[in-house]
Amino acid sequence: MLNLLLCECAKLRRRPLFFLAAAISGLIPLGCALLLPDFRNISDGAEAVEAVMSALFQLSASLLLLPALGVLGSVLFFQEEESDTLKNLLTVPVTKPALAFAKLAVLFLFSVTFMAAGGLINLAILLAFGWEPAGFWRLFFVGTGQGILLWAGALPCILLVVALNRSSILSVILTFAYTTVNYIFSINDRFLTQPFGLNPGTLMPGPLAFRWYFQYLDLTSPSGEMAELLERISPYFLTTGQAFLVAGAEAAVCFSLIALVYRRQGTERRETECGI
Repeated sequence: MLNLLLCECAKLRRRPLFFLAAAISGLIPLGCALLLPDFRNISDGAEAVEAVMSALFQLSASLLLLPALGVLGSVLFFQEEESDTLKNLLTVPVTKPALAFAKLAVLFLFSVTFMAAGGLINLAILLAFGWEPAGFWRLFFVGTGQGILLWAGALPCILLVVALNRSSILSVILTFAYTTVNYIFSINDRFLTQPFGLNPGTLMPGPLAFRWYFQYLDLTSPSGEMAELLERISPYFLTTGQAFLVAGAEAAVCFSLIALVYRRQGTERRETECGI
């Protein structure tokens, strides 16, 4: 299994775009720090940390990480078919569920690395501007936790991509449609104020992550607008146990379905080639 995982990771060397995506995860916070007057007027280090990490959590993660996970997932699952090497792999023998697990593990590592890279870039921004990074490491680990939540939340989209088994262009369209819907849900009070349970506010990765990480930001002296937002959504914050229970359940269900669909596709393809 370790060799299989290393082989899947090695494929990324031919896809430098995904390394670039992880490297630019701090671009949005950097743009905010350079261009927005509110950022330039910050004098307190803790406030600066909150500002750049909030930009990472609310913008970079939702608008860059989710589509990157969907596109990378389609690349990993379709690459062997496009290069006609899948049938060679299966003679090693490598089972389809093991192959699917290795691909999803690569997506997991990419998601966590994306958020960690964004956090470290934010640290460099803070130091470059002369801010004291007070409370940075607490939010850094919150960011890696968000990477895990978004990885689990991207799996339903990847399941749909694998099940449809169509072109990579369709996969990109589905991924960006899923990202758009998820982002709308994550900024809509209707979904942020739903109770913990089987509803979009809990199951969709955007609202789920928001209702978990937002409580870790410094909310001791919020502005008027922020205080109003907190009054509405704070009763619906999720504990770490609740958030990761949902993510773990989604990951387990989606992995089982992805492995089942992926294995069935291989069986149908072999039957077709044999003329059955």
